[in-house]
Amino acid sequence: MMSSKTVRFNTIINVREHQKKQTTKELSQISRQKKEETEKLSDMHDEHHDAMTSSFSSTRSKATDIQTNSAFIKRLATDITHQTTKVEKIRGQEEDKRVELLERVKAKTVIEKLQERAKEEIRIDADKKEQNLLDTLGQRTVDKNA
Repeated sequence: MMSSKTVRFNTIINVREHQKKQTTKELSQISRQKKEETEKLSDMHDEHHDAMTSSFSSTRSKATDIQTNSAFIKRLATDITHQTTKVEKIRGQEEDKRVELLERVKAKTVIEKLQERAKEEIRIDADKKEQNLLDTLGQRTVDKNA
């Protein structure tokens, strides 16, 4: 027998479970995005390193080549700065989502514990009623025998 209290707890638990799944899904998406952006940043660092190495490797270069290479390296450094900021922003979002997920799990656990307590109270109450009924029936049989 389920009381209205435990039914309400079931509803709340279902909502909390849905919220937990949604938050987990969002965290997974953010983690994937962070991985992609981090890989992109790593590729940009590699490209910057290669450009720096190649700019100093040639012994004779034209001024226009040097200017072009210098502009490319500066632009790449700016792109790296933007990408680093983007990755840091995503890391912050990921951390916030992890905290949110932990809170949702805790909230669900608290409701589950409350539901268990309510079920235990119902069981104890039912046991008491059953014991009272058995005591009453026992007294009736003793009274008839006397």
